Amino acid sequence: MTHMKDRKYVYSLKDLPYTYLTKESRSKFVLGDKTLVSFIENPPGAEFPSHAHDCEQILIILEGSEEHTVGGQTIHMEAGDVCVHPANVEHGGFTKTGFKGIDIFCPPRDSHVDLMRKQGLLVEE
Repeated sequence: MTHMKDRKYVYSLKDLPYTYLTKESRSKFVLGDKTLVSFIENPPGAEFPSHAHDCEQILIILEGSEEHTVGGQTIHMEAGDVCVHPANVEHGGFTKTGFKGIDIFCPPRDSHVDLMRKQGLLVEE
């Protein structure tokens, strides 16, 4: 754990490393004590497999679009759209155009934190 005097409060997206979520999907993460923010990028033609997890997730599409499936419903999402995923509800998507978005996970999603750790992007003392 980082000592409070050494704690970093401000980050620059350009300085954050990418964590690969799938072969095609990548993200830059900011991990807080109770929240994980993901700056996700999916290239054109990418599919994010259907999955569920025990944390709430809010997805905000910033650029591009996605055919997003959540709770058995498929919805076309584009820049400016927001989707709230309750915990343990299956969701995934496919993007023809590619998209950039922000995912907010509360509490932090364990599997993403594990990926950061495995890819050497999470330094713990």
